[in-house]
Amino acid sequence: MNPNRGESMNEQPSSSQPRTPAIPDQLIQIAHEQEGGAERVISQMEVVQNSFEEIQNLARDCQEILKRIVPPSDDLATLIDKMESIALHADNGTYNVQGVYDLFQYQDIVRQKLEKVGHRLIDVSEYILHNLQPMAQETLTSASSGRDILERRVQEPDQVKPETDAIIAEFFSKLRSSK
Repeated sequence: MNPNRGESMNEQPSSSQPRTPAIPDQLIQIAHEQEGGAERVISQMEVVQNSFEEIQNLARDCQEILKRIVPPSDDLATLIDKMESIALHADNGTYNVQGVYDLFQYQDIVRQKLEKVGHRLIDVSEYILHNLQPMAQETLTSASSGRDILERRVQEPDQVKPETDAIIAEFFSKLRSSK
C-alpha cells in the first residue's frame, strides 16, 4: 500500500499480487516441510551410524589379526592400542548418533504440536466466522487476518472483545463436550 499513490486501507490487493496464505495454513505447511527435512536428515544419520558400526567391526577384526600374526613387540602393543582407540571413537560416534535420533524425536513432537495448533486455528477461525457472519464476501472463505487493526486508533479499545471471548469460550466448551 502506498499512501503517495492515493490508495486507501480498505482497497483490496490487486489480482496480480499473490495471495498470502492464512497463518494456520502456513503453520501446517511449515510442519510438513519440517517433517520432510527431518526424514532426509535421519536417513543420512542412518548411513553415518552404519559407517561407525562398520569401523568398530573392522577395528576389532584388525586387533585380532594383529594379535595372532605379529610376534609381540612394543610397536605391536602401540598399534593394538591405536586400534582400540579407533574402536572407542567409533563407539562414541554411534552414541552421538543415538543422541541425534533422540533430538529428532523431540523435534517431531514439536512438529506434531505445530500442526495441531494450525488445525485448531482453522477450526476456531471457521467457528468465529460462521457465528459472526462477516459482511465482506472475501472473508467468508478465509481466516480472520487482523486487517482491522490497521484501521483502529491507538487508544481505542476493542469494540467486540466480550462477544469474541464468548464465542471462543463457547467453541471450546462445545469442542470439549464432543470428545
